[in-house]
Amino acid sequence: MNQKVHLYSGGWRSFAYSLLLILLHFSIATSVQAQNSCRASVGRLGDLKMCQVGTSNSVQATQVVAPSVPSGFQVLYVLTKGEGLVIQGVSRFPYFRVTPDANYTIHTLVYNPSTLDLSIVKPGVTTGFDVNGLLLQGGGNICAALDVAGAKFNFGACEVPCFATAGTLRPETRACLDGDTLTLRATVGTAPIVPDSFQVAYVLTRGDSLVIINAGAKPEFKVTAPGKYTIHTLVYNPATLNLGIVQLGVTTGVAVNGLLQQGGGSICAALDVAGAKFNVEVCPCTANAGTLRPLTDGCLQSGSANLRAVQGSRPVVPAGYQVAYVLTRSDSLVIINAGANPNFTVNAAGKYTIHTLVYNPATLDLGIVKPGVTTGFDVNSLLRQGGGKICASLDVAGAKFEVSTAVCCKAEAGTLRALGSSACLQGGQAVLAASISKLPTVPTGYRLLYVLTSGNNLVIQQANNLPLFTVRDTGRFTIHTLVYNSSTLDLGIVKFGQTTGVDVNGLLIQGGGAICAALDVAGASFNVKNCPCQVNIGRIVPQPNTCLSGIRSVRLKASILHQPSGPSGYRSLWVLTEGDSLIIRAVNTNNPEFFVNREGKYRIHTLVYNPATLDLSIVKPGQTTGFDVNGLLVQGGGSICAGLDVPGAAFTVKRCGSNAVGTLESSAIFPNPTQDLLNVQLGDKLGAGKITLEVLDLNGKITQRQNLDAGSTQAELDIRTLPAGMYYLRVFAEGQAGEMLKFSKQ
Repeated sequence: MNQKVHLYSGGWRSFAYSLLLILLHFSIATSVQAQNSCRASVGRLGDLKMCQVGTSNSVQATQVVAPSVPSGFQVLYVLTKGEGLVIQGVSRFPYFRVTPDANYTIHTLVYNPSTLDLSIVKPGVTTGFDVNGLLLQGGGNICAALDVAGAKFNFGACEVPCFATAGTLRPETRACLDGDTLTLRATVGTAPIVPDSFQVAYVLTRGDSLVIINAGAKPEFKVTAPGKYTIHTLVYNPATLNLGIVQLGVTTGVAVNGLLQQGGGSICAALDVAGAKFNVEVCPCTANAGTLRPLTDGCLQSGSANLRAVQGSRPVVPAGYQVAYVLTRSDSLVIINAGANPNFTVNAAGKYTIHTLVYNPATLDLGIVKPGVTTGFDVNSLLRQGGGKICASLDVAGAKFEVSTAVCCKAEAGTLRALGSSACLQGGQAVLAASISKLPTVPTGYRLLYVLTSGNNLVIQQANNLPLFTVRDTGRFTIHTLVYNSSTLDLGIVKFGQTTGVDVNGLLIQGGGAICAALDVAGASFNVKNCPCQVNIGRIVPQPNTCLSGIRSVRLKASILHQPSGPSGYRSLWVLTEGDSLIIRAVNTNNPEFFVNREGKYRIHTLVYNPATLDLSIVKPGQTTGFDVNGLLVQGGGSICAGLDVPGAAFTVKRCGSNAVGTLESSAIFPNPTQDLLNVQLGDKLGAGKITLEVLDLNGKITQRQNLDAGSTQAELDIRTLPAGMYYLRVFAEGQAGEMLKFSKQ
């Protein structure tokens, strides 16, 4: 039976209601001061409905003005009966089932459970007035808000309300497939509303037709193929919506939505049809392993061989990727080792290859590699470049080594080129200098030395750490490179002026002997004659210099023991050079004195010249070297009559405190300038610690680093990938201050 009841009709009811409002107004007015500190408010209820479906009746309101809910407070709705406002029940929503036998009111209550204990309420006994009397607004002392007037109702036909809402989701992950699987994750944009007895589930659909392919308790799913995917939120009551009707790969989200009230059906549930969308594509793969080339030969020495490779072209390593180096054996590329550097030791003869691998640990699990079983071809087949799915790059060709059991001597002397094939005695002496055409190979534990011989019999006259010598006789001279190990070749046997280069060569493997060492027998030859032009470069010697302290410059000054002189019209000046390459830094026309403000090796040279024949505007400080100028002069094999004191007066400038025990000394680099390889000759006092080489740009940024074993005396740096410009090489050992050497990359 349907019936419509109009509540609160009649004059006496209006009078009672007016009286109630007056009393409430008075109560509120007397507690204004306390109420001002309480921020809770009830908002306003509206859109009232009274429904009767069969024998079931209900009352419903809508919160048209939101309540103010301070932190820690909650919202509750209270149903009261009759004009006495006798409490019948409470709910999270403004909806109640009632018996149509009296007038009903729904009140909004905003309260803090820690200050208002609702266990005092006895349904059918406690009234709304009782509760209001406890509150600040009703004269009590509790901060809370109760809509005493509330929402009054008339009964009428209406549907059972559905308060479930699905909220919204937004994509969280980058949607591209890099490997076999991709995890799609979504985060909550707007939280769902979940009534009592309802649950939340997340649904994954594929394509524009929203075919359901998975469901779970989190908005997180794995997919294995590219395509369009959507993650949806579903709020439902298992008692009214049986998810067993869903057939994965068949049922669509549209079909499920059609069963719900929001989609025109009859079931109270909510589905976020729009959801969080993902357009999954195969990720582009930019990883590139680059190339490697062998740095050492492959021969067994004392039962082992050290295989080292250097980059031919640099690898490309995307964010999140790593670089590993893999050692394989034989043409089958059986993997036998892996490491962080292209440096491995083997103990048997055979074919070996070092490969670069650029990979993402999240997509390529190297735990699948079984040394001695898995091959490089197996790994390559998993990668896109080999027909697989994983984005990674393997340099399959790699750096190859043929390790043999033959007698192994790795030392190579390289070759030299004379800087001026002819020279002349100027002031009773001539300077002979050579440059490196082919770099020597100096194994660990070996040393590099340059030897000067005279005559066709190659009688040894001098030895030096640099290919630079001063002679005082005419005749044929040759500069040779010697790479040797002091533990196997004792240079104490050499008697200057007696022992010949042929004698030394006969002791070496290359000359039929048994010692592993290398001598460039041909060397760089010079024919020294008396100069057709005679100038006197005099003689200068260095005065002691101070060390660098703070930003103050250090004065470098030489004493003139013999004044320079020349023919009429000739002039004298002094030149400051830096480093073993004698890079010209400054010129002084008055005296041999200069100021410098950084560490390094410096020399002051005397130059006697004729401005009419030697134009000094060709000198570019920081680029032109003393060797360049000497090569123009008769004494250096050129055509200009002038004199340059090439050895000059030498100075070493260090920062104060850097002369502590263990400081590296006498390191040298060559060739300088260079285009590709930089050879480093390490000093004699290296201590027992490991040695580190660092290449820095002029801003101090480290562009390259190489670690060497303790006791190393020589190293080779591949700098061909560096842009042209000036750089510093920092050489230091464990616990030592180190030194900086400047070089130029062409």
